[in-house]
Amino acid sequence: THLIRRFLGFITARPLGPREQAEVVDLLTQDEAVLFWRQHPADQRHALEVARRAWQLRPGSRLLARAGLLHDIGKSDVNLGAIGRSLATVLEALHVPLPDRMARYRAHGELGAVTLEAAGVEDLIVAFARVHPDPAPAGFDQADWAALLEADHT
Repeated sequence: THLIRRFLGFITARPLGPREQAEVVDLLTQDEAVLFWRQHPADQRHALEVARRAWQLRPGSRLLARAGLLHDIGKSDVNLGAIGRSLATVLEALHVPLPDRMARYRAHGELGAVTLEAAGVEDLIVAFARVHPDPAPAGFDQADWAALLEADHT
């Protein structure tokens, strides 16, 4: 169900409007915003929705909202459309070797984490990009992590 919603959201997404753009700019540093705006408009919209839900679940947590905005930035350079992304997910589930771009898409968490580390963002943001939707690595607040996972999958 989650993947179907994401597919439909991807193909129907509209670019962020001026108020939504202002929300993003208010939360991110200039360097983080550069990374955010490199994303496909559908990924930007999804990220903003995750950030908003994280904020609702943990009111006042700018860190969680920023993690929501940046968690999928590893998809930025892969340039796969809705069909390619869906096919990559299905082929991986079937344990079929993936072509390079599809393999990079499926590795977007690690790719994004490396980019975020280089940008000097907080460890929680890097870790969430790297391992979501898996459980929190040791040393991270379980309630914060649960809020991020819930925000990403509702």
